[in-house]
Amino acid sequence: MNDFDLDTKLKKIPLPARSDDYWEHFPAQVRFQLQRTAPKKAVRQNPPARYFWNAGLGLACFLIGLLVLNQPLKAASGAIFKNEQTLRQQLAQLPNHLRAFMADEHGLHYLIAEKE
Repeated sequence: MNDFDLDTKLKKIPLPARSDDYWEHFPAQVRFQLQRTAPKKAVRQNPPARYFWNAGLGLACFLIGLLVLNQPLKAASGAIFKNEQTLRQQLAQLPNHLRAFMADEHGLHYLIAEKE
């Protein structure tokens, strides 16, 4: 059945006879029935869950505060940049210090020794 067939069938059905008084009170009746049948929403408190959410939020704020105030990455990068020249010299000399491979129970490793 398509929309046109449904529309024609609905138009053939006669409307029920209602008085003007019925149509005047109809909106009030609908509102009354909706209020009467609407379930009351009960607000359920769940204190442990709320406590854990608050504790988690507090912990997150605390950790962010520590990271912002202490700035451990800044301190670590400052130490690296402070000794950058020494670090670069050591890394540049590393290939000259390689003498041989060493095999042990953990696998194959470079044996690093100072120049004689």
